Amino acid sequence: MRVAETALEMEARHVAEQERRIARQKVLIEHLREIGVPLNDARNLLGSMQYSLETMREHLATLQN
Repeated sequence: MRVAETALEMEARHVAEQERRIARQKVLIEHLREIGVPLNDARNLLGSMQYSLETMREHLATLQN
């Protein structure tokens, strides 16, 4: 937690950071597809990242109530 950052602010920051990671992973997957690299591992990682994001969003929602 950053100085003077509330739990709600921290969780919102974590959600935003995860969204950026997912966007980057999608770019990487597209690059791998273009150069013909197998995508199973990259797609599995993306799925895990998306699942984590949903969990993070659910936690954020509980903090907002």
